[in-house]
Amino acid sequence: MGHPASDGAAPAVVFAGGGTGAALTAIALLRATTWLRLSYRIVLLDEHGRFARGRVYGAAGGDCPLEAPVKDMSALPDRPCHLLEWRRATGAACGPGTVLARRVYGDYLADTLAATAAWAAPYAALDTRAARVAAVAADDAAARVLLAGGERVEAAAVVVATGDPAEAAPPPVAGAVRGEAGAGLAACRCGAVLTGAGEPARRVFAVGAVRGDGGPATVPRMREQAEALAQRIADTVLRTPPGRAR
Repeated sequence: MGHPASDGAAPAVVFAGGGTGAALTAIALLRATTWLRLSYRIVLLDEHGRFARGRVYGAAGGDCPLEAPVKDMSALPDRPCHLLEWRRATGAACGPGTVLARRVYGDYLADTLAATAAWAAPYAALDTRAARVAAVAADDAAARVLLAGGERVEAAAVVVATGDPAEAAPPPVAGAVRGEAGAGLAACRCGAVLTGAGEPARRVFAVGAVRGDGGPATVPRMREQAEALAQRIADTVLRTPPGRAR
C-alpha cells in the first residue's frame, strides 16, 4: 500500500501560496488519498505565513461578513453541517443562516486543515513554511519550485494558489498560458495549467482567483475546484508511477 510520510523520499505536493484555496485543496487531497495509504507530503509556501487564512480571511478581513451563510460554507462538501458544528463547539450561538465574520472563518479553516492533517498521519504529512515562490517549472517526470532566496524545492506537483492576481502576481510558470486578463493562469476544468500547446500540464495546477477564467473566487466555487483538483492530483500524480503519464 504505502509507507509513512516520515520517509524523506515521500513525494511532495507543493503549494505556491498557503491561503484559502490552498487550504481547501490540501484538505480535499488528504481526505481523498489517506484511505489509500499513499505516502506524500503537502508543503504550503506562503510569503506572509497566513496559512489557511490568506489575506481575505485573516486579520485584514476582520469583522467583515462572509459572502454566504454557514450552511453554504463548510470546507467538507459531504458534511454541510461541519462549520455549524465547529462554531457551536466554541460556545457561540450559530444557525444555518448565520453569517460569520471572515476572521472567524479563517480560524475554522486553520483548525480543519490541522485536524485533517492529524487524521491523515502517518502516511501523509503537512509542512508549512513562510517563503515566497519566485518561479515554477515542470516536465512529465517532476516539478521544481525556485524560492526567492535561491533555494530549489523538488516536487511531484505544484499548485499555484497565490490569490487575486491584481493583489499579488503569480510566480512565472515555465510554458504556461496566461489568462485573458494577462495576469492569471489559464487552466482546464480540473485545474491543470494549460501549456502553450493548449494541453493540460501534468504536474502544475492552479486554484482560486489566480485561475484566469474570470469567475468569482467564492469559497463554494473554490471548494468545487479543490475537489476536482484533489482527484486529478491523486489519479495522475500520486497513484501513477513516473513514466506512465496520462
